[in-house]
Amino acid sequence: MSGIIASGRCLCRNIQYQIEGEPVWTGYCHCESCRRMTGSVVTNWLGIKDTDLVFTKGRPAKFKDAGVTRGFCSRCGSSLTYEATSFPEYIQVHIGTLDNPNTITPRAHVHFAEKVEWFDVNDRLPRFEGSAVGEGVDWKKF
Repeated sequence: MSGIIASGRCLCRNIQYQIEGEPVWTGYCHCESCRRMTGSVVTNWLGIKDTDLVFTKGRPAKFKDAGVTRGFCSRCGSSLTYEATSFPEYIQVHIGTLDNPNTITPRAHVHFAEKVEWFDVNDRLPRFEGSAVGEGVDWKKF
């Protein structure tokens, strides 16, 4: 662990956390699963080593489906985390749940092939049709 680099919480403050390591990746996700979990046409993630996330108050409830586990607050419903069997040593945290989301900038778009047609993306960030897992992506370059 390299010290606290960020902290965050759910809407009702029932669950609070600290991140104690540098991000592995940050990005926007356009997949249908994230849309349905968040109610938004796009979401954003901060990927870290699973050992770098420490819950300091409460623990998220878990919803498991098709190799994915999503963490959320059972009291207010805030979506907090995402874990996938395809990258078991990492966990993703919603950037919007950080106490200061301005400190993290997304560096790419994933599952861009699933993007809602009317959502206009005007940045110059890299776009990956899928998750970019197994595509030889070096997230440190973004």
